Amino acid sequence: MKKWWETCLVAFSMYSRIPVPQVAWNDENMKYAVCAFPLIGLVIGFLEWIWSAVAAHAAFSPSLRAAVLVVIPILVTGGIHLDGYADTCDALASRADPEKKQQILKDPHLGAFAAIRLCVYFTASLALWTSVGRLRFPLLMGLFCLSRSLSGLSLTCFPLREGSGLARTFAEAADRVRVRRV
Repeated sequence: MKKWWETCLVAFSMYSRIPVPQVAWNDENMKYAVCAFPLIGLVIGFLEWIWSAVAAHAAFSPSLRAAVLVVIPILVTGGIHLDGYADTCDALASRADPEKKQQILKDPHLGAFAAIRLCVYFTASLALWTSVGRLRFPLLMGLFCLSRSLSGLSLTCFPLREGSGLARTFAEAADRVRVRRV
């Protein structure tokens, strides 16, 4: 039980801003940390459901409800995925050679292509949450869990390039066969 708890703490300490007790990352608690990724999605979905219920009960406007629904995942994760998305947008749009793209991925500055695509992302997300009905809401909440499940699965199924950083750390530590089964 302690091992599973520490595994969850490793995942939450890395991929969320939820304050959790810090544990040392070691072979044992990193082996299945990828399996705990969907739990972060469950927390996001739960918070989205709570906010949606509060907004409906308080009769908040659809735009306020949607704006907070857009922000909740960013607050929970600290925007770690948006940072990667922005870097990838800049690198892909550069149409540079692979070495230059790697430099762009490591550059901490926000480029024009990333800014444009983040605006598109937020506009589309706001439109989605504004228009989604109560019947479809549970399905969309489940996507937070599904996306993190697929993220963990991809870490154990696909090859990573050299120097992949944190993704490589989680992938190399994972018990790939068992993680895929989970």
